[in-house]
Order: sequence, then C-alpha cells, then structure tokens
Amino acid sequence: MENDWLLLAWLSPLILVMVIFDLKARNYGKKVLHLPKKEYVSLLWLAILDPVFEVLFIGVVLWDDLSRDFWHWVAGGVGVVLGYFFARYRTRIMWVRPLREKKAVILRNSGAEYIALVFLVIVKTVSENSNFSNYFASLLITVGLLTIVSESAIRVAILFKRYNKELPAVKA
Repeated sequence: MENDWLLLAWLSPLILVMVIFDLKARNYGKKVLHLPKKEYVSLLWLAILDPVFEVLFIGVVLWDDLSRDFWHWVAGGVGVVLGYFFARYRTRIMWVRPLREKKAVILRNSGAEYIALVFLVIVKTVSENSNFSNYFASLLITVGLLTIVSESAIRVAILFKRYNKELPAVKA
C-alpha cells in the first residue's frame, strides 16, 4: 500500500496536468459545443493513459498473482476475454462521435465507469489483505484485475478505431 502512495506522489504532477486538460476539454464541450448534460469531450491522448495508470497501480498485485502458477494464467485469460466484451459494450453505449478539431471524441456518461471504479477498489483492497489467502479467491482476483486492465486497453483501441473510421475525409 505504501508503494501506491509513493507512486501517486511521483505521478501527481502528470495527474494534475491530465486533470487540467480533461476539465478544459469537458468545459469546451459544455460552453462551446453545448453538449447535453450526459455527454462530454474526451481527448484521445488522455484516453491512452488510462490503461497505463491501471497497470502502474495494480501491476505488482497482478504480477504476483500471475507468477503463482498456470491456473492464474488461465484465470488471466478469462479476465482478458471478459475485458474484451465489457470494452465493446462500454464503447457501444458511450460513443457519440469523433471531434476532429480537438483530436478527441464525444462520449456519453454511463454507470459502467463507476461500477468499474468500485470493482477496482474492492479487488485491490481484497488482494492486498494478507489475511485473505483463499486460492479460489486469488483466481477471482486475477480474473478481476485482468478484466479491468484489458477492458481499459481494448476500449481505448476501439475508440481510436472508431475515431479513424468515422472521420470524414479531409479535402485537399
């Protein structure tokens, strides 16, 4: 847990910059584009950092789980498959349209972000609890961690794919 705080301290300047750019993008959506309340502008370069931060914060726990045995790798594979389907679902319900002038996308809020965040906190808390050493529970934690990380990475890849696919051709 103390390593998380140290990592957070080292990354806090980058996190602060990200928050500022995210707030500016959301403000642009509200004040310039007059987006409905549940829609917001998301910069693509910020979206790329989502899975990176998730790996940084849960990577140690995830690596400990994966280095145990073969069955944890199988559980991780199940997590990646679940992450793929969750990412497709989230992208489908969130997607509104690309925003070429800002290299961004317009997305719609869904409850899935909050569910994923609560799930991440629960899984991380349970995984760091040394009194909780049930083998089956550790397999479920591995599934959960890889679901979260893979969902984030796959969702970003799908966003980029849709962004490039739906952009109108530039006139020369």
